[in-house]
Parts: sequence; C-alpha cells; structure tokens
Amino acid sequence: MIPSKKPLKPFMAYLEEGQYTRMRRFALKSRIPMSKLIREAIDMRISSGNPYVDGFNAGIDKAMAVVSLNKAAEMRFPSGKSFAELINSDLENTRMEKNEDEKDNAVDSRRTP
Repeated sequence: MIPSKKPLKPFMAYLEEGQYTRMRRFALKSRIPMSKLIREAIDMRISSGNPYVDGFNAGIDKAMAVVSLNKAAEMRFPSGKSFAELINSDLENTRMEKNEDEKDNAVDSRRTP
C-alpha cells in the first residue's frame, strides 16, 4: 500500500467492464495506482474552480441559450410550456452542483463587505 499523508477509508465501487479495462490500461501506462486515479476523479468532480466542472456547466449554459433562441423551440405544448422550457429544464438537471463546503464558502463570500 502506498503511504498517504491523510488516512484513507476503504470504499467499494462497481465499474462497468469497459471502465475498468480503460482505467487499468491507463494506470499501467501512466504508472499510477487505480485507487489513486479514482481518488483524483472524485476530487476533480466535486472541487470548486475545477476546469472540468466549470467547462461542463458553461457548456450547459451555452446549450440552454441556443435552445432558447431557436424559433422552433417556441412551440407550446398543451401543458402551456414551450419546447425550450422543457428541454432547458432537463439540461438544468444535468448541471454539476457544488459540494456542501463550496456552497458554504459561496454564502460566506456574499456576506463579506
């Protein structure tokens, strides 16, 4: 086991066979333990200021803008909602959320004069 500066907690996760194969190949090629790759992926997914998360959410915003500007998306359904409203609602649900620590920091920074 590789020594760590922080204590590690055991955790079991199930991967699709293709995910496991790709991760194993990458780990062997880059000489990085698979467990470290998983920890890095988790950190990347939930950290603030992460270029991946920021870029992903920016892409969602851009897609929502394109849908909203499309004339065909103005079509209304019997529910009264437009096609754009329905699609944008689904897109909004794919947005990557900040973790609780980041939400707390965002609230604190708004309170700072």
